[in-house]
Amino acid sequence: MSLPLLIRPSTPADASDVAQHRYPELAPDHESVTTYAAWVAQAMNQGTYFGWLAEQQGDVVGGCGLVLLDWGPTRDDPNPCRGRIVNVFTAPNVRRQGVARRLLEHALEEARQRGLGTLSLGTTEMARGLYEQAGFRPSGSELLRRSAPRPQD
Repeated sequence: MSLPLLIRPSTPADASDVAQHRYPELAPDHESVTTYAAWVAQAMNQGTYFGWLAEQQGDVVGGCGLVLLDWGPTRDDPNPCRGRIVNVFTAPNVRRQGVARRLLEHALEEARQRGLGTLSLGTTEMARGLYEQAGFRPSGSELLRRSAPRPQD
């Protein structure tokens, strides 16, 4: 029998945990982690990032976020916002127990309540089945261009 699971909304005070989920291989004081944590806290305060954390006995064992993107209406979707599912994380000791599924359900419900018709996400092979069961399909038409970062003054 597994321990009870509490799903709760994340707050700006949780931004460091959220950032650590995004970069689990990095130290908590790594610049990428601290920069992302600051962005998450700001986005939560602005109402463009919504997150949920799963806890067991007070320990965070999972997380999931939904970012609102100002996209503009399209022919297929009149809503000017799109959503992106981000930072889905499940601690190794609770994987394959439905934690990510429950967290994703919260994000999908938030998107539904906001009238978001288009959601995107990046995935790993391990999580692909979960997302496909939730209705996500591959979209191979996206291209990406990255510019070199500007030097810091």
